[in-house]
Amino acid sequence: MTTDIIRSDLEAISTITLTFLAWRSIQYILVFFTPPNQFDTSTELTIEYILSSAPNSDSIVKSWNTFWNRRLWNKLLSWDAVFFIKGMTVDDHVPRYEHEYAFSPVWVKLVRYYSRGSTNLFTVLKTGVLLENLLFYFSAILLYFLTIGIFSRNNPRSEYARNVARGAVKIFIFSSVSGFVTGIYSEPLSFALTFFGMLLREKSIEILIPFNINCVWSRWPLYLLSSICFSFAAVNRSNCILLGIYYIFDLLQLIKFKRNLKALCFPLLSGGLMFTVCCYYLYFMPFTEYCPERGEWCDTQVLSTLPFTKVTFYSFIQSHYWNIGFLKYWTLNNTPNFLIALPNIVILLYSTFYFSKIYPTFTLRPLIWITRALVLLLLLFAHVQIINRVASFIPLHLWYIADRSMKSRMKKNDDALLGDDMIVKVYLYWLICWVPLQTVLFACFLPPA
Repeated sequence: MTTDIIRSDLEAISTITLTFLAWRSIQYILVFFTPPNQFDTSTELTIEYILSSAPNSDSIVKSWNTFWNRRLWNKLLSWDAVFFIKGMTVDDHVPRYEHEYAFSPVWVKLVRYYSRGSTNLFTVLKTGVLLENLLFYFSAILLYFLTIGIFSRNNPRSEYARNVARGAVKIFIFSSVSGFVTGIYSEPLSFALTFFGMLLREKSIEILIPFNINCVWSRWPLYLLSSICFSFAAVNRSNCILLGIYYIFDLLQLIKFKRNLKALCFPLLSGGLMFTVCCYYLYFMPFTEYCPERGEWCDTQVLSTLPFTKVTFYSFIQSHYWNIGFLKYWTLNNTPNFLIALPNIVILLYSTFYFSKIYPTFTLRPLIWITRALVLLLLLFAHVQIINRVASFIPLHLWYIADRSMKSRMKKNDDALLGDDMIVKVYLYWLICWVPLQTVLFACFLPPA
């Protein structure tokens, strides 16, 4: 039976690999055939600036207009990729302006490391695109095994779990983020870290009747390692800070059933580590770098003796440069952006209802909290359309779609699709139309971002 499981998993990985390669090839073909002149000139201006300041700039500037650069590589530097490439190509590795700190120094340093310190724009760009795709693919494989671990907890040989895993991974590869990550965005790094952290946590705990968590002492290193993964995911993408809810949930469960020593050694220690890393990155490091000379957010210290402010550096940047704040995006002219975000808002919320009421799964309860918190934060505080890009680090809706798609195929042909099945069907049709279109819009530097 073990041999059958291994064979099944290898076949699934082969299918995932072929699906990934096929879809990514289609996306890059779409990028190739988009017009070479982008709507926004930020890419052209940025590349000209970087090339003109590089050694041997005269010969390098000519490379801007070579066939492959004009038809493919230049188009991958759209929207936020402009800021990422600037950070990846500066000589001293230090952002020139404070708003550039919002674009993941972790991801920037990783690409620079694998570029072997090169400041050649196209060397760095190609390295970043390669890493982006490898991390995206690695995330898909991690999601497959994470799904099996969660849905086969009571039956390791469960074919149902493997079917859900295959479906969820296909949706993940074809998800609404895939157009953005044709370039050098930081999301795939957080996907990989998040899924790996979730998998480590799942391997560290057991679910006992009546539904309480039992942390296994021998797997304590795995549990601690999960917090390291979550910490780096949060430093890379701030929305991943919501993963700390896992440790709050585990802590409350262990205290509820009077497992106080395990509560101290598992969630309290791991959650404390994640909290410390996030505080260092969001408070201490920027305060020591900019304050008190910078003023504004620097002047909001909680105590004059501590390098902590009432407003985090990241929150200040988002508010000051992108006007992000409570209900600031709720204006009439942003109605199209809310409509663009609506499919993912609906599918995320329905997935939380489904796994808590219709098909309750105790294992998924903390992820339900995380999903609801993300939707609420994006609706009230952010540019809401970015939900199409950032939500894929949470796999709950992927499992919901995969589960309902599988069950709807088991119905008779004359059975009408109602409720959840209809929602999933409409969402999948939207993906089929939206993702190729969004890939083209991204390559043309056209909204939505």
